[in-house]
Amino acid sequence: MKLQVRLLEKFIELPECSVETAARSPLRHLLDDIGLEVKNTEVFPDKGIVFTIETLANRGDHLSVQGVAREISARTLTHVKVPTMAAKLSERKAGIPVRRVTDKCPRYALLEMSLPHEMPLRNDVAAYVDEPGKHPAIVDLLNYVQKESGQPMHAFDAERLDGEVMIDLTTKPEQIEALDGKTYTVPEASVVIRDRKKIVAVAGVIGCANSMVTSTTKKVFIEAAVFDPTSVRVTARAMGLSTDASHAFERGVDPEGIPAALKRLVFLAEGSAGTIHGAESAHALGYTYSESVPAEKRKVSTTLNHIRKELNMPRLEEVEIVTRLKHLGYSVDAVALGKDKQFNLVVPSWRLWDVRNPEDVVEDVARSVSLNRMRPELPPLDYEAPPRNPMEILSARICPALVGNGFFEVITNGFYSAADVSVLEGLHRGTSARHMALKNSLDASNSHMKITDVLHFTKLLGLSRKRGVRAPKVFEFCRLFEKPSEPVSDEPRERDPLDYNYERDVLCFASAGRWSDVEWRKGESLEEHARLFKGVVAAIIKSIGGAFSVGKSEERFLHPGMQASIKIGRNVVGFFGVVHPTIREACDMKEEVFYGELDAKLLFKFMNKVEAPAVSDLPPISRDVTLKIDPKEQAGRVLRIVHESNLESLAEASVIDDFRKQEEAFRRVTYRVTFQRSDRTLKHEEVDASVTMLLDTLKTKHGIEMI
Repeated sequence: MKLQVRLLEKFIELPECSVETAARSPLRHLLDDIGLEVKNTEVFPDKGIVFTIETLANRGDHLSVQGVAREISARTLTHVKVPTMAAKLSERKAGIPVRRVTDKCPRYALLEMSLPHEMPLRNDVAAYVDEPGKHPAIVDLLNYVQKESGQPMHAFDAERLDGEVMIDLTTKPEQIEALDGKTYTVPEASVVIRDRKKIVAVAGVIGCANSMVTSTTKKVFIEAAVFDPTSVRVTARAMGLSTDASHAFERGVDPEGIPAALKRLVFLAEGSAGTIHGAESAHALGYTYSESVPAEKRKVSTTLNHIRKELNMPRLEEVEIVTRLKHLGYSVDAVALGKDKQFNLVVPSWRLWDVRNPEDVVEDVARSVSLNRMRPELPPLDYEAPPRNPMEILSARICPALVGNGFFEVITNGFYSAADVSVLEGLHRGTSARHMALKNSLDASNSHMKITDVLHFTKLLGLSRKRGVRAPKVFEFCRLFEKPSEPVSDEPRERDPLDYNYERDVLCFASAGRWSDVEWRKGESLEEHARLFKGVVAAIIKSIGGAFSVGKSEERFLHPGMQASIKIGRNVVGFFGVVHPTIREACDMKEEVFYGELDAKLLFKFMNKVEAPAVSDLPPISRDVTLKIDPKEQAGRVLRIVHESNLESLAEASVIDDFRKQEEAFRRVTYRVTFQRSDRTLKHEEVDASVTMLLDTLKTKHGIEMI
């Protein structure tokens, strides 16, 4: 926002700020300290000092000189000067009816005014208007009043309006020619202002050329309104526009500020003849005001001790807090509460968009008091761990089973693109309707919230295989988003900790390629991989203390005939199988992918009070030994001998290579034996002793020697 210091001086007494020292003046430091950071300082011969200040997305009141003056008032405890206004608006109705069709415009006012043949711009206004004389004087006056009060207004040429003014919603995209001479498409469901034949303005964004005011306009209708911030933001983004009006409406304008802004306008318009010799004045002819519901009288309560604790200012006085809040516009009622004081506050109308709880009040006090007065101390730590939620409990039970089977936990995106949705729609008609689409996504690849993880997992496994990972296996506890088949009831009801209207927590897991990257033999067949994947399902269900069975499944995203449902008792808790070829091809994956999905809510429901075996987090130690094996001897039988030797701390043994030279009468089979304990770290001497004992046993009892 461009803030002219000369204009601000008309509303409040300011600290020193000279042209020579503007960039480092007390006023500049004051604005920075109250949260209105000065991004740039400029000095103009005609306008004086102009600060460019950073405003917050939820503080529409900071887009006006009055709003900035209130913030300074709360810091310096000086009063804001109220500008002179007309005593009242016209008692007659405006000469054209006003009709509101949508509730996205809670306030709408229409002021009818006659304009003189040549209406000059007041000198005390021209000094603060950008490019005075470029627009008709009434338009410059509207822009000036918006700078003062923050209320955007728009003027229609009365002769160009046909029959009525209607606030409506578009039912389809429509073309308009705007005030800037360009043609725009107004998207569907946008708030627009119409007469009986045409759109005359896009509400809160820009007016149309078909009703614009010119130098020959004799009568105008001045619009002042409050529009829904979200609707204005969506429309402006879709049209590729950002105007002063849309910037203000997106952040929320004062719902009760319309009458004051119009009275100020009438005073300035009707007072032109008094400030310029020989000039004629404009006159208010009629006024229509419409509102859907009265403005909320929001009440927020907090206590003296709460504010002191949050600000780390135990000596902050009650009178200082009350005084500063009153300067910000709050109505304050302080009542005794034991040894404490409770402040019952009524939120000012211009803060209804952002003040909702005691923390917002604390923030206002902090800014007005100055953050520099607070001592930067860390709060005391609470050493008691909070109780775990259902997902944390479930994850702690299941993760060891997945990690023990070689799965790695991943985090995938919660969104995907419209192209991904079309792939799923091709497999099951109606899938698109189940998706929740984002109307204003920042990226086309994140336009829809995911209803399944099968796409992300298939792409991830395909990328892993291309990068040389032989046995990629992944899992994720994630949330899927899906529209319910029936409309959600607003009736209050008790809910399960994992019960949501549009969301559900699931455990997803998938694998591709080989099952183990240390195996020496060729990869598993599809049937072998399916049995191993089913074994992971068994390990998961066993980790929660249950037993499972498989049944018929008809998941559209899996291969028909290569899938099964997972049951605990008679309850279907999930499914697993081979990913559908269409999805695999869309994800550029050439190998089969196994995918499983389990409902976290049901798993938590059926979880029994048994602890899964602990997985050691201490480092394992492995040794590779190559043995001379008879060509007819089975490598697996030797592996069984190793497992049955009862070596201390033996955790795992596997075959990693099988090789035979043509000139040798034996095979060279390499075994990897791994040792690990859960209570302490093993020493290499212990492992070497165990391996020596194993080799002695193989040689003396079975005649198998190491090469």
